[in-house]
Amino acid sequence: MKNRYLNNLIITDAIAAKKIAFVTGPRQVGKTTLCKQILEKLKASDSYYNWDDQDFRLVWIQSPKNLIEKKDIVVFDEIHKDRKWKNKLKGLFDLYGSKVNFIVSGSARLDYYRKSGDSLQGRYFPYHLHPFTLGETSSIKLPPQKNWLEHANTSDIAFDDLLNLGGFPEPLLGQSQNKATRWRNLYRERMVREDIRDLQNVRDLSMLDNLSLLLKTKIGSQLSYESLRKDLSVSFESILRWIDLYEAIYYCYRIRPYSNKIKNSIIKEPKLYLYDWSNLEEQGAKFENLIAGHLLKNVHLWTDGAMGDFKLYYLRDKQKREVDFFITNNNKPYLLLEVKSNQTALSPSLIHYNEILKPMFCLQLVREEKKERGASLLHPNIRVMHVNKFLSALN
Repeated sequence: MKNRYLNNLIITDAIAAKKIAFVTGPRQVGKTTLCKQILEKLKASDSYYNWDDQDFRLVWIQSPKNLIEKKDIVVFDEIHKDRKWKNKLKGLFDLYGSKVNFIVSGSARLDYYRKSGDSLQGRYFPYHLHPFTLGETSSIKLPPQKNWLEHANTSDIAFDDLLNLGGFPEPLLGQSQNKATRWRNLYRERMVREDIRDLQNVRDLSMLDNLSLLLKTKIGSQLSYESLRKDLSVSFESILRWIDLYEAIYYCYRIRPYSNKIKNSIIKEPKLYLYDWSNLEEQGAKFENLIAGHLLKNVHLWTDGAMGDFKLYYLRDKQKREVDFFITNNNKPYLLLEVKSNQTALSPSLIHYNEILKPMFCLQLVREEKKERGASLLHPNIRVMHVNKFLSALN
């Protein structure tokens, strides 16, 4: 497994600053491999602890101080499954944080437990590990400033493989559609049966499984909680709580509409996407979800790495003028992006919002490279770009 994009950042950022590194992301995205690579690089391979190890749990329960004796760094994997993990970690950090570096990883959002136990505020830096993407390298690319392609590179991952197999290491590197299908089926089963069970006591897991199937049909469109409620015959509150749970275990995420400076903007309905876009059957939705995954990964990375405060939105007003994605940096318009499978004629909505927001970059993505040159001349501030070029500039 090659080094992931967060390896050096965690060492030069959190470890150098004597902060706890919180590494979160979907199950099987490579968090354990990432942590072990860091330990190997720092010559501390014996400092990895996993909650599933009964010997570790016994020491953690009885005398956690013994785990860090004569160590410069330790990794605690999935310790959020202990209800008192925050208090214990805070105690260890306050006593030994000046001498010992801590990395905590987990497949559920560690901030899901923010209301339980003592606050760790000011003691940690968060890092989000995402699936592989087209332009990922072991070196981090800064946010483009003048030319979107200033950090572009040649990828060793084929776009079609990424689209159809997804970005999770096992199915992508396995290069087999049949094995990828088996992996996805087992993945969803473990996610519902294990990850959600660890987070919250849910009586009817079959209902949650049905919700995960329904969510696959909602990708890229405005999410109607009422429609989901009717389909499953449950309360509105249950739908909201269950989707929150799915977000907490990194099955899906919601992108909300941007309303500042947008007259008659839609302000409530989010759009929903999956971390594993390969599981989608409709090709247009799969393509859009892949782009969303790349954007969210970089928004998280640039923010986690203190390169700015980046946020991801979409745009839509009551006149149904919509643009797929909009990124702000420190509340200023950064990237306006419309995704088209093969249409090179500029989107009227993209032109409309470009004039209002005046972002640093305004792009329309296409998959037909041969038409790019002519279409890029249609507007002085909007560029039509082939998807491979666009993604190769991202991490």
